[in-house]
Amino acid sequence: MTAKRPDEDAIPIPSSRVALTGLFILGIIAAIYLARDFLIPVVFAFMIALTFRPAIRRLASYNVPPWAAATGFATILVVACVVAAYLASEPISSWVADAPEIQKAFLEKIRNIRSWFGGLLNLTEQIQDATTPDTEEGVQEVVVKESGLPALLATVAGYPANFVFMLSGALVIALFLMASGDLFYEKLVRVLPTFRDKKTALRIVYDVEREVSAYLFTLTAVNAGVAVAVGISFQLLGMPTPYLWALLAFFLNYIPYIGPIAGTLLSGLAAIVVFDTIGYALLTPLVYAIIIGAETQFVSPYVLSRRLRINSVAILLALAFWTWAWGIPGIILAVPLLVTLKVFCSHLDSLSNVGEFLGESTSDATAQAEVAAPAEKGGR
Repeated sequence: MTAKRPDEDAIPIPSSRVALTGLFILGIIAAIYLARDFLIPVVFAFMIALTFRPAIRRLASYNVPPWAAATGFATILVVACVVAAYLASEPISSWVADAPEIQKAFLEKIRNIRSWFGGLLNLTEQIQDATTPDTEEGVQEVVVKESGLPALLATVAGYPANFVFMLSGALVIALFLMASGDLFYEKLVRVLPTFRDKKTALRIVYDVEREVSAYLFTLTAVNAGVAVAVGISFQLLGMPTPYLWALLAFFLNYIPYIGPIAGTLLSGLAAIVVFDTIGYALLTPLVYAIIIGAETQFVSPYVLSRRLRINSVAILLALAFWTWAWGIPGIILAVPLLVTLKVFCSHLDSLSNVGEFLGESTSDATAQAEVAAPAEKGGR
């Protein structure tokens, strides 16, 4: 009697089911893109509510009403945003007003850098002239008469106005979500049929709430430390408005990979304009990169739970997708949404494989695979 192969008893998946699943996924992607004006403030609101729900529940045990705690947290957020906007408004306004002078000074510094490579450029031109046929017609020269830096700075400075309206709507929705207490959890318990389902749903909701809140609070604390280090370092280096660079580092550090690179480049460009020598100007982006590198390699791995760590490929794919779908708000929400998805998948057996793919690789799993491979070959 011959043994059956494991795949002989496998039930084939109907092609219609695969097609319907693909259409369903495409429909979700289309809805995310087309309904972004509605979904962005709603998702922001749920993230804010998830962050503060454990604290509101803890205060409720001390007889603090949920609406009072929610109002207090919302007031703290509004005050923090207003203070940050006030501190950043004056330097950004001066940058926009002085944009032509800033560009002129920057081009002069770049011209000095290019003079260092004059010999190499001359050699390149000679090689190009030697390899160019004499009968070739001259290439038409394109001259840019008008500078794009003032328009670019004006666009960047005007974008936060739209962002403020979106955040205001998100904060109002979050306020009602936080003030509602456990209303939605009670509704969830009522609609589920069995006691086991009710218990499982509450466990998943509370765990997601607790772990996502811990992640966001921890990330905020780490970013605050990075902002303090950047502000003090830039003050010692002589950079103007170091508090503005501290605010910039705080917000950019919420965006993995793209944020630190953007902060390093911006600080380097500003330092070239501010300082006289290029060598001293390069110290500014170098110090910024060292601070971010220390936070990435030592601080974050130590303070973040392994369950909340996500591999870099998943982060880059999430950033690409949510940037395409929602723009700058999508960049901000990409990693929190990915963390929420990972925590949710870790509590469901049917989605545990998805959570495993999102997480970082562990040395234990790799070692087990390496040990199992020779054993499997020996058994054959």
